[in-house]
Amino acid sequence: MPKTIDVKENLMTQILELESLQSVYPTELSVSDHGNLADINDFISGSSPELPQRLEYEVEITTLKGVIELLINLPSNYPCEYPEVYCRSSSLDRSEQKNLNDALLSFIQSQEKGEVLIYSIISWIQDNADIYIDNTSQNEKNKKESVDSTSDCEEKNKDFTRYWIYSHHIYSKIKRKDIIDLAKSSNLTGFSFVGKPGIICVEGACDDCEYFWQQIKSMNWHRILVKFKEKDFDIGDDLNVHRKFSDFQEVCFPTPEGNNDKGQLFKYLCDHKLEHAFKELFGIEAKSSQSNL
Repeated sequence: MPKTIDVKENLMTQILELESLQSVYPTELSVSDHGNLADINDFISGSSPELPQRLEYEVEITTLKGVIELLINLPSNYPCEYPEVYCRSSSLDRSEQKNLNDALLSFIQSQEKGEVLIYSIISWIQDNADIYIDNTSQNEKNKKESVDSTSDCEEKNKDFTRYWIYSHHIYSKIKRKDIIDLAKSSNLTGFSFVGKPGIICVEGACDDCEYFWQQIKSMNWHRILVKFKEKDFDIGDDLNVHRKFSDFQEVCFPTPEGNNDKGQLFKYLCDHKLEHAFKELFGIEAKSSQSNL
């Protein structure tokens, strides 16, 4: 019971911080799911005993040289636990967006646990993001001046790869949206299997798959890793020849107990001629006649 009280106190702190931020950023801040916010308030008041999903919201931060979107995902134990945050911006190229998020993570980990941090995080971004935007501009200039180097990258881009990514779970609506948006913007096909466990399969150009993985990995997860990669296709082939998917989509096969139905996942893989991946992902054999594994 004390644990429940602690969670309620943490969630109350989160709501108070959110309300304070909304008063400062009335148009810039948006809550991902107001239904979830209502669930949190019901849990705090005691009218619902079920622990709600995490509080998620976004803040649009305007700097002198661009606009940064800050995506915020709060564990139930925040502020006793660090928040999960991620920055993205059309003003940043791939490498500088990663560098900004790495630096932001270092800043967060330098702070004391137990204190609300979101306003400090926003202030840090306002003070530091323009450095990475400037670096992006310089990177673009360097690319134009290095035609040979660019040609090398384009040649490498022709290698086809398929990444199989395993996560302890995929629930966050912000992460789920980012996974889809990032895959599509990178010209990757495949799927995201949401729930517990979570699986992401992306296929396409080698450097696009690697970029996708680096961006996804930096979002802060309970556990996430690349289980295995499939590649070694001939350079110069049409990428689409090797694709098993025509687009990128989210799939979910929940059971009444709340976990994912691996039998349905196996059938989905068989439908795309990828049944060999099941053993690699879960370490067990499966048969197409099985429905529950």
